[in-house]
Amino acid sequence: MANYLVGLDDATFFRRCTTWDFLPALDAAQDGDIIELQSNIFIEFEERISITKNITIKGQVEKNEQGQTILPTINGRMAIWKGAQVNLENIYIQNEKSKTNTLNVSGKSTITATNILIENTAQEGENYPIIYIAGDSIVDLNDILIKESKIHDGNHCVYIENSNLKCINSNISASLHIINSSVTCENMDVSYSESNAISIKNKANVILKNCSINGGVIEKKFPCLICRDSYLDLSDSNVFQKKYTSACYGVNSNIILANNRIDSAQFLKSEIRVNKTTFVESIFLQDKTEFSGDRVSILGRKNGKVNLFADSKSKIKVDEFWFGKITYPNIKLNRNVDFDVKKIYVLEYDPEKEAFIADSNNKINIVKTNMKTEYFGEKNAYEQLNDMIGLKQVKSEVTEFVTMAQMNKSRKNKGLRTSKTTLHSLFLGNPGTGKTTVARIVGRLLYEKGIISSEKFVESSRSDLVGQYVGETAQKTKKILESALGGVLFIDEAYSLATDSKNDYGAEAVNEILKFMEDHREDIVIIFAGYTDSMKKFLDMNEGLKSRIPNVFHFEDYSVEELTVIGLESLKSEGYKVDKEAYIKLIKHNFKLSDDRSNGRWIRNINEKLIKRLAVRLLKDSKTDLSLISIEDINATKM
Repeated sequence: MANYLVGLDDATFFRRCTTWDFLPALDAAQDGDIIELQSNIFIEFEERISITKNITIKGQVEKNEQGQTILPTINGRMAIWKGAQVNLENIYIQNEKSKTNTLNVSGKSTITATNILIENTAQEGENYPIIYIAGDSIVDLNDILIKESKIHDGNHCVYIENSNLKCINSNISASLHIINSSVTCENMDVSYSESNAISIKNKANVILKNCSINGGVIEKKFPCLICRDSYLDLSDSNVFQKKYTSACYGVNSNIILANNRIDSAQFLKSEIRVNKTTFVESIFLQDKTEFSGDRVSILGRKNGKVNLFADSKSKIKVDEFWFGKITYPNIKLNRNVDFDVKKIYVLEYDPEKEAFIADSNNKINIVKTNMKTEYFGEKNAYEQLNDMIGLKQVKSEVTEFVTMAQMNKSRKNKGLRTSKTTLHSLFLGNPGTGKTTVARIVGRLLYEKGIISSEKFVESSRSDLVGQYVGETAQKTKKILESALGGVLFIDEAYSLATDSKNDYGAEAVNEILKFMEDHREDIVIIFAGYTDSMKKFLDMNEGLKSRIPNVFHFEDYSVEELTVIGLESLKSEGYKVDKEAYIKLIKHNFKLSDDRSNGRWIRNINEKLIKRLAVRLLKDSKTDLSLISIEDINATKM
C-alpha cells in the first residue's frame, strides 16, 4: 500500500521533492493506496476527473490562530464509477460551474465520506444535483456539510436513485431527493425553502432518526417532507413548515411516526402508525388512510383549519388524542370514517411557547374530557337504521344478524370452522312499516362490513319475475337474479307468487329462485317481504323455502306517537311549518277514526291533505305564506 503526499514543492538544494501534484498522484495510485493532501493545499482542475480505483483521498487537518479548522481544497468535479470503492476524508470540495454535479457516484460504486464540506460557488446559471448517486451505488456520509447554492432555482439537491445511502451527523442546505432507494439518516439537519426539503418516492425505503427538516414552498404547495409510494420511518425528529396543512405529506405510503414534532400532516391512501407524536397545527386524513397509534397530540396553532379532519372511508384507531387549542370544531369527520378513539382530552396549553403547561411534577392539567365533533357526508348504514322512528325489535334483530355474519366471515378468514349459515331473509309486516327501507340499509350494512361484494340492491315484484307463457318465467326470473349477483335482491309482496290457479307460473319462478339460491349460496342475498299472514301461504307452496330462509324479521305497526314524529319530520324536510301541538291533536283524533294499519302510508296521506288545504288557500289569496300550514288547514283535515 503506497501513500502519495500531495502538497507544496518541498525540494531543496540537498533534497529531492517528496510531494506530488494531485493528478499525477491519482494516475499513479493503485487499488488500496492513499492520496494524502496537505491542509493548506488548493487543488484545481478544469475538467471532471473520473476515479475508477479503490483508493483513499484524505486531507490533513490544522487549526488557524482563531481555532478554525483548515481543510485542503479541491476545486473541481469528481466522478466515481465502474464499481470503484473510494474513501474521502477531511476535504473541502467546491465547484464553480453550473449545470454540473460536484460529486457523481454511479455504476455500482461505493464511497465513504467523512468530514467533507461541499459547495457549488457558481453565481448564475442552473443547478444540477450537487451530489448525484445512482446505478446501485452505496454511499456512506458522516459529518458532511453541504452549503447553500447562490442560484435560487429550486433544483439544488442531493439526488439518490436505485442506490443505498447512509448519512450521519450532517448538515445539508439542499433538497434530498430519494427515488427507489434505501436511505438511513441520523442526527441530520436538512434545510431547503425553494422546494421540498425531502422528497421520497417510487418504492423508496427511508429511515430518519433525530433529524431536523425545514423547508417547502407554501405558494407552490410544496410540502417540507413528501413521501409517495414508499416506506418511511420517522422518529425523534422535527418537521417545520408553519401556516400550512401539509408539512408532512404522504400518498400511498406506509409511514411510522414516533416521538416527533411535526407542524402539520396530510395523508392519502396511506397506512400511518403513530407513537407519542405531536402535530402543531393539524392532521388531514383522506382516501381510505388508516391512522393508528397510542398517543397523538395536536397543539392547534391558528391556521384557519380544524385540528383533525378525515374523510373518504379513512380509519382512525388511537388510544388518546391530546388537544391544546379549542376550535369549533376541533374534529371534523365524514360519516364514512371509522373513528375508534378511547380518550380525548383538552389540556392546558401555552400558545406562545406552543407547548402543554406542566406543573413541578411534570403533570399536565386537563381542561376538558370531551370534544365536539362535526360530521358531514351521507350517514352510514347503522346511523340510518338508528335514525328510523320506532322498529326497536327490528333494529336489534338486524344488529344481531350482521354481527353474526361478521363473526362467521372472520372465522372463515382465519381458517376456523363456521356453521353453515345463510343470509336469505323474510321481512314480515303490514304495509308502510319500513320493510323496503330497512332492506336497503341491510344491503349497505353487509357491503360496508365486507360480507357481500357489491352495493347492488335490486327491487322486484311478481311482474318482474312471472311471464305469461311457458318458458318466459324462467328467463325473466333468471335475468333478475343474475342482475343482483354480489348484492341484494328484494322481492316485495312475495306472497303474490303463490296463487291457487293451476295456470299460474308463480311456482315456476319460485323453483328458479330456489335453484339459484343453491347454486350461488354465497353470491347473493334474497329478501322476501310481505304481510305476515299472506307470507305463511307463500312458504307453504314449496317445502324448500322455509329451510333456505332462516332469518325472519317482524315489523311491528307504528304507534300513534311514532306516526306523529314521522309526520312532523316529513313536513319539516319538505320545508313546511306547522303548529306542533295542533298537529299532534289532529293525528290522535284521525287515528282513532281511520287507522287502516297502513302505517307510513296513512301518515303520508294526512300530510298530503294538509298540503292540499294550503294550496286551496293559496289559490284564493296569492299573499298566503307558501310554507305555513295554518290552524284552518288542520281543522279542515279533521274527520
